[in-house]
Amino acid sequence: MKFPINDIVTLLDERLEFNLAESTNKDLILNEIWDDEFSKELKNLKLEYGTSKGNKKLREKIGEKLNVDKNQIVITNGAVFGIFLSMLCLCENGDEVITVQPNFPPSMDLIEGLGFKRVLIKLSFEEEYQIDINKLFSLITNKTRLIILVSPLNPTGTIHSKEEILEISERLNNQYPNCKLIIDETYREATYGDNDVIKTYAGLRENIITISSLSKSYGTPGLRIGWLQSSDQKFVEQVGVAKTNTVISNSVLDEFVALKVLNKEFEILENRRIHSITGLELTKNWVEQNNELVNWTEPKAGALCCIKLNEKRFAKDNIEEFYSLSKAIGIQIANGEWFGEPKRYFRLGFGYLDTEKLDFTLNKLSEILIKATTNKVNSFEL
Repeated sequence: MKFPINDIVTLLDERLEFNLAESTNKDLILNEIWDDEFSKELKNLKLEYGTSKGNKKLREKIGEKLNVDKNQIVITNGAVFGIFLSMLCLCENGDEVITVQPNFPPSMDLIEGLGFKRVLIKLSFEEEYQIDINKLFSLITNKTRLIILVSPLNPTGTIHSKEEILEISERLNNQYPNCKLIIDETYREATYGDNDVIKTYAGLRENIITISSLSKSYGTPGLRIGWLQSSDQKFVEQVGVAKTNTVISNSVLDEFVALKVLNKEFEILENRRIHSITGLELTKNWVEQNNELVNWTEPKAGALCCIKLNEKRFAKDNIEEFYSLSKAIGIQIANGEWFGEPKRYFRLGFGYLDTEKLDFTLNKLSEILIKATTNKVNSFEL
């Protein structure tokens, strides 16, 4: 088995009613983008092969968003497939790929699954998941071909600054010119309320590759539409060839719907940003109310955050009881082991559930926190 088993698969296969584990904004419903034109075009859509780089109009639309030429864009099957293709094109046997931990599991597990050497740089809760650039460069060798950073980070919602990214890019140019830097920007547009959207790193430097998707910010993970951007045209051509040799092309139906989503992105994102800031405030209040039991790192973007169970109140047995009680009443929680952290940490998604349901679920979670720390294992019902 080249890919390790990770219980994050339960997010797909075991959907509990009170889902705090999900990291997307609330699901988009087709009715939000459906109109007479959509219906007419859909009826006449040819279910033919797509192109190696993806639908031209979709690439043009994404290029406008990123302020880059469409020829720098390749449409991918979600963001993680852009990472997959990058490794296929840039790495050979024995090469090394560095990425951060905690991280989205496939972003870490793909490296060894494809036969490359995985090197992890540990980010910590205590340091608000910020990167130590000198430590990063102490891990780089002449065999390092890729560094993968995530900003905003899943599972924490924390970001890397532009100054940090520019410094890393410049030092790579000077010291390791054969190493590329990937920035996964999947949560970049998932800001809160009227907060400014985080600026993209697309087109900033030739040694920077950006990856993103419609899954998280737009609430459309079922579309499986993402994109890869690079100003290195030779690399872009290689990615198109690699895509053809693996999945041939994207679904033309998915690409059609994705273009319709982007044509209404203002309304879609505005609605979800209002929803997310309400969820963020509910979560912030919940953390404050339970500050003797939990702590958190407040996110900068993304409908998710990292919660830590207090060491003084939660021994190992208490932690196990916390997860057991939560599951017993239908609360789904993303435990830290999914992301390379201990179970003391968990990802809490606050943008997926309806506001009333989120409020209800957080209140029940407060009761579970108290119950788990008293070591009383009794029946517990909603």
